[in-house]
Amino acid sequence: MYNKLLIAIDLSNLTSAKYVVDTALKLTGNNPDTIYRVVTIIEPIDDSFVSAFLPKNFDKSVIEEANKALHEFTQANFPKNAKVQHIVAHGTIYEEINRIAEEKSVDLIVMLASSKPNSKGLSSNTVKVARNGNKPILILK
Repeated sequence: MYNKLLIAIDLSNLTSAKYVVDTALKLTGNNPDTIYRVVTIIEPIDDSFVSAFLPKNFDKSVIEEANKALHEFTQANFPKNAKVQHIVAHGTIYEEINRIAEEKSVDLIVMLASSKPNSKGLSSNTVKVARNGNKPILILK
């Protein structure tokens, strides 16, 4: 049985995020001892031309908004008694997922094959999580 899950979601596609959460809940049977670590990752804007037009604390405000949205999402999609940790990371998606998985000693990573609906195959981030990580991963289509 998996007791510590890292659930990677994309807040820009809440339907797919709900599918990932629902699958994780079914997998654990709503076990009250399970810890669900729900992560969304904000990629840095590194294009110097674009970033020159953004306010100085743009990344910080995006992270704050993502944190609010993540809390609202988990309140709506997890049972009231579930142990949920909210994580908003800032960095490269696959690196952050693997870093957090190691740091939190998770038993399983649960994520979509691709954040793009109706895509065929795996996204480059999903491939890199599987290739570079040391934790088991459940990839959902």
